[in-house]
Amino acid sequence: MKNVLVIYYTQTGQLSSAVKATLLPLENDPSVNIQYEQLKPVKPFPYPWSYMEFFDVFPETVHGIPCELEPFSFDPDKKFDLVVIAYQPWFLSICIPVNSFLQSPQAAKLLAGKPVVTVIACRNMWLGAQEKMKKRLLELKADLVGNVTFVDRSANLISLITVLAFVLGGVKDKFLGIFPKYGVTEKDLQAAPAYGVKIHNSLITDNFLYLQSELVDEGAVIVKPNLLLLEGRGRVLFPLYANYISKKGKSGSKERRTRVRIFGIVLPIGILILSPIITIVSRLAPLIASGKMKKEIAYYSQNSLR
Repeated sequence: MKNVLVIYYTQTGQLSSAVKATLLPLENDPSVNIQYEQLKPVKPFPYPWSYMEFFDVFPETVHGIPCELEPFSFDPDKKFDLVVIAYQPWFLSICIPVNSFLQSPQAAKLLAGKPVVTVIACRNMWLGAQEKMKKRLLELKADLVGNVTFVDRSANLISLITVLAFVLGGVKDKFLGIFPKYGVTEKDLQAAPAYGVKIHNSLITDNFLYLQSELVDEGAVIVKPNLLLLEGRGRVLFPLYANYISKKGKSGSKERRTRVRIFGIVLPIGILILSPIITIVSRLAPLIASGKMKKEIAYYSQNSLR
């Protein structure tokens, strides 16, 4: 019997649908036992978010400040043959509930020496969050053997509109009847079990050496040059903005509301301005520095840390 533990956090159910679709081949194998552990903050994060609540979590997310979680039901001393960590990036970082789990004593005990597969569901920018995940797992002496990503397929500016309607307005269908439905599509979910087949084969044979390359070949990870460049700018600027807001007070404090409000205006406008420019640059990059761009895409497609 193979034991698999799935650690995940979801607000809307979208991520859990993606995880369960991915793990369907494991679910269908009676020799595999899967235990699901949904992380629950003591003070739940809202859905839909208010404008201020959404942008107010930005500094703590970027700085990796944990929240208090409800007690876990899993036994960290139990022998698990694979741990799956499913999460959403928030502001180019690991979402607070999952980051909080990774800083817990139970995570340190559970993950040491264990193979880990990450499953990500997001708008489109996940590279920076996964870099932080790699670092956390390395510190915990875990072995990151695979990564599967589910992203919104719309163009960057379109998905910016639909994600704000999704998280702030709770709009799960087509926004205004014009914009495409936000998030993981039915087509993505139908493709997911193919990734699960690769994970299942590695689990049964106890050989995860080639899992990531097989997942990449299957289309589980796609790195877009324009988003790679756009994220690079964000990862430089976000800690500066986070410090700017944090200096005025802790999460929820009235003293920092003005700075949170400013950031909530600057961020969408910045994306609107930079996105077309970086898209043009990314199309020129293969002509100017094709070798470097290929190396960057190859790096983010695998699981080691620079």
